[in-house]
Amino acid sequence: MDKREMAQRAATLLGDDVLQSAFNGVLSYHTGVFTRVSATEAEVLEARRMVMALHEVKSQLRRYVATGEMLAKKDQDREHD
Repeated sequence: MDKREMAQRAATLLGDDVLQSAFNGVLSYHTGVFTRVSATEAEVLEARRMVMALHEVKSQLRRYVATGEMLAKKDQDREHD
């Protein structure tokens, strides 16, 4: 799969309501651990890791989209030369 296709698929995923709902559900669950009085230190640490991992997945998808946008801009600039 080339970078342009990855960018397009990443944009589709980021715009998918079901995936975003799943991301939000996971985020909500794990951030809830932070405020739960009965949460152990290990549970809080694991929740933190999960939140960080979720953010990393979203960031990677955004990087794919940004790469695709840069490639599209390069292509457009070449057409005008």
